[in-house]
Amino acid sequence: MTMDELAAESGMSKRTLYRYFRSKDEIIEATLDKYMAEMASKIEEFVEAYHKPDEIVAHMLLILHQVGSRIINPLVLDDLRRHYPHYWKKIDDFRMKKAENIIKSKFFLDERNKNYIRDLNPRIIMTAILASVQAVANPEFIITNGLTFEDTITQLMEFFQYGIMKKES
Repeated sequence: MTMDELAAESGMSKRTLYRYFRSKDEIIEATLDKYMAEMASKIEEFVEAYHKPDEIVAHMLLILHQVGSRIINPLVLDDLRRHYPHYWKKIDDFRMKKAENIIKSKFFLDERNKNYIRDLNPRIIMTAILASVQAVANPEFIITNGLTFEDTITQLMEFFQYGIMKKES
């Protein structure tokens, strides 16, 4: 998208657009910063409100859908990945930091969850979850495989909750 197209789409002159932003790069960065600030705020709200792992995941998906619907789009993500790799990395770093904080604080350090989580070494489980988030709940993986973010996260969480084996009849 050119600055002319962006100005026309936003209903302002190109001159007005340049009054607030020096470049398209600055607009992208401001948009991502706003998105990540909104996400961080919403995440903090629900992390305080919910403690069970399934509640946390369900509400995280809802927030991602509400706040992220304008940016978690395969075309937008693919453009970011190809043309703005430094912003792609910024999103990935944000995503992994938030995931690690939630997993540590809400899944393993919250005493109320002792009844929900098996007695396994938390370092192994946390590393496996974060590696899965890095590899599977990854925009590039999602784009490449024609998946949706919601379906990917839901299935990944079902995998961690129930494994891959069917229950015996």
